[in-house]
Order: sequence, then C-alpha cells, then structure tokens
Amino acid sequence: MTDWSGRRVLITGGLGFIGSNLAHRLVEHGAEVTLLDALLPHLGGKRANVADIAEEVRVVEGDVRDESLVADLVADSDVVYHCAAQNDRAHAGRQPQMDVDINAKGTVTVLDAAAASDPAPRVVYTSSLAVYGRPETNPVDESTPARPMDLYGANKRASEHYCRIYHEQEGVPTTVCRLANGYGPRAPIEKGYGVQGTFVAKALRDEIIEVFEPGDMIRDIVYIEDVVDALETLGTHDAVLGEEFVLGSGDPTELLALAETIVEIAGIGRVELVPWPEEWTKIDRGDVYCDPSKLESTIDWHPRTDLETGLRETINFYREHREEYLDQ
Repeated sequence: MTDWSGRRVLITGGLGFIGSNLAHRLVEHGAEVTLLDALLPHLGGKRANVADIAEEVRVVEGDVRDESLVADLVADSDVVYHCAAQNDRAHAGRQPQMDVDINAKGTVTVLDAAAASDPAPRVVYTSSLAVYGRPETNPVDESTPARPMDLYGANKRASEHYCRIYHEQEGVPTTVCRLANGYGPRAPIEKGYGVQGTFVAKALRDEIIEVFEPGDMIRDIVYIEDVVDALETLGTHDAVLGEEFVLGSGDPTELLALAETIVEIAGIGRVELVPWPEEWTKIDRGDVYCDPSKLESTIDWHPRTDLETGLRETINFYREHREEYLDQ
C-alpha cells in the first residue's frame, strides 16, 4: 500500500465514475484530495458518488475549460489525475465543438497549468481504447496503430500527443493510460448504449437489456477496483513517466454473454437483441480488447477481479444504494 499522507491530489472529473472511485482509495491512503467537476448533466458525475467521504475531500464545482480556476488548482497539487472528459461517443458527433473544447482543449489547459507550476505536478491522463478505432487485429497493445474513427477517439488521441509534447518539451511528468470498458460501483447508469452501468441498471429495474445484433461484439471489461489499483501506482512510480499504457482485463467478453450473466446474477431483467441504431452504426468499432502486459511488467500490476465476482459486487452496490442511483 502506498502512503499518500501529505500529498495533494487533484482529480478532474472527480465526481464521475473513475474519479470518485479513485478518490475513495486515495483518501483511505491519506491523500489530501480535491475534486473538480462541472457536473454536466449527460456525463454521469454525481455528488452521491462521494457522499460517504464528503467531509474528507474538497469538491470544486467548476469546468476544466476554466483556465484561471484550473491554474490555481493545479499549482496547489503534487499529482493531477486528469479524468474529466466528454465521454459519450455519440454525443461527440452531435456536438463536435464541445468535444474538442473538453477533450482536447481541456487537456491543454491542465498541462499548461502544470508547466507553469514550480515544480510541475505529475499528470496522469485517462485516455481510452477508442484511440484505436476499429483495430485490424486483437488484442491491442501500445504498439498497435492508433487510428481513431470518431471525434471522441480523435480528441483523446490528440490529448495523448499533448501529454508527450509537454513531457518532452516542458518537463511535465506525464503518464497516459488507455482504459478499457470499466464497470463497477458508481458507474453512470443512464448513458446510451454501454456496459459500464446501463446493463446492470436495466436488469435491477426489471427492464429489457437491449444488445445490438447479433450480440457477439467483443469488449474488454475491467472492474473499477483493478483500474484504481493501477491508477494509484501510476501516480507514484517513476518508471511510468513519459509512457503510454493500455489498462484492461486482457479478456475478451461478448456483450450478449455479459448481459445474460448480469440477468442471471441479478435474478431479474431480460435480454433482447435489437438492430443497430443508425447513429451507432457509423461509429461501430467492431471487436476490441487489450493486452496489458506492458503495464503488468512495469508496475507489477495484475487484474484481480474475475467478471462474475465484479458483477456481483456491482449489483450488490446498486441494490444497497437504490435510492441514490436507480430511483432517480
């Protein structure tokens, strides 16, 4: 366990899925945590996500696009986890300027503030496997060509380049982490088509889980506690500076099988195959899962949670916190 006592940590997007779970861990390990979140309605950030640590964190409701605010917060930090993102791929196509502003310009705002600080804080950037677009082969790793096929993936890839440039030219200690499909407690449950929370929520509400035909699309599903294990180490390990990593379970999971497993564990809900909506057909990435060997060998990290165990933990969480999440 890393001792974070006395370390000042800023998490952008800190009321979202990744940021709030990371905040719980870092508070537990002694960090002084500040959470910046704009609470934009379609992105899944909720104050309920940190209700049980509300007295132990500082919450700043503000936007990563606010240069002055970000500069002040970054200057007062030892480590910055830049998790803030417009993370809806379909929304990126409908609102391209907003996606550029948050996912590209927002990253530059954070990095520029870090470069202006003395000393510059470490910056860990949470990217996405979406940077690979539709990969020709699987599993993907750090050597796989990044050819994003939508605006969301393109802006995440641009931010990866910004991290590299600020590291090489401005001396900002950056690390890029390309996340697979995370799931677990505090995941957004009202967002379009996704496995992070919507499948679980629909099952627990005894609704139909709609899976796009024929249901054999493959994704890399990784439990949030395993993600947090890796992110915590990426914030302290010197060997990761200036590097890019993929972070996932390394296991391919078919979405139809995932939905059926959720219904089986929950004991409620049902699954139905449906045609692909036109909006999603244009940005279908096909199958994608990753090989996290580089991360495993660099920081001695390994995913510890099998899918069934993680789903049981997730379902139990939402049952225990139904009023805060499912009954809204």
